[in-house]
Parts: sequence; C-alpha cells; structure tokens
Amino acid sequence: MSVLDSARLRKFLIGAAIIAALMLTVPHFVATSSGAYKLAMATAHQKAQFTQTVGPPITEAWFSEGKEVWSNPATAEMLIPVRGQIRTGNLRVRAIKDAGKWRLTELTLELTSPDEHIDLLVKTPISLKARVLSERPGFANRDRMQ
Repeated sequence: MSVLDSARLRKFLIGAAIIAALMLTVPHFVATSSGAYKLAMATAHQKAQFTQTVGPPITEAWFSEGKEVWSNPATAEMLIPVRGQIRTGNLRVRAIKDAGKWRLTELTLELTSPDEHIDLLVKTPISLKARVLSERPGFANRDRMQ
C-alpha cells in the first residue's frame, strides 16, 4: 500500500465517520427541538405520577420515533423513550397545532416489566370541577346577578 493510498483511505474514513455522526445526531436534534416534543416533555415532568413512577433523574433516550405532518392543522405522533432510577418506558405523544400553538391530545407513559399504561392527560371529572368552582368566593353571587 502506497502513502497516497493510505492518505486516501484515511480521508475516506474520516469523511464516513463525519457522515455517520451527522446521520445519528441531526435527526435527534430536529426531533427534540420540535414544539410538540418540548410540550410533551414539559407536561410529563410536571406530573407527579410520571416522576414518582419512573424515578428522578429522568432522561430521554436518543432514538425517539415519530413524525410531524405540516398540513393544516399540523399534527405530531411520537414515541419518546424515557429512563429513570426506578423504571424505563416510552412516552406516547399525539399533538395538534391549533392557532399556532401545540396542544397534546395524548400523553401516555407506557412501561414494561410489568406492562402498564398511565394516561398523563387525565382530565378532572366535571362534577369535581363544579364543586371546586362553587367553593370559590363570589361564585354564588355571580349566579344571582345573571
């Protein structure tokens, strides 16, 4: 092998390594910079059940799956691997972009060993909301005024 062939091989290997690194990192940074991804992670971290189940510190894995469709309205579906001190799992995310803002339609923590699904977007029951509203100061007075 001549010196010229060795230099070409070295340049080829360096180029291949750079391309491989870009192929692995660029999709990750594109996905994690998405508004839907950021909203999903921020919402999950605000839920005590998420933190307690997975166990802090919680990290996201590099290889999330999903797609964003930029139509009217824009939609996103993702599967974000998460790992904590206690357990690992995936966040299943569905979101829609309304009036320029992302809104989550599904945020489910999917765990294995044992198989478990936790809905992190559980809504407050209507009867409980009514009770909370009725306990607010001035709530009864507003009804009488109308």
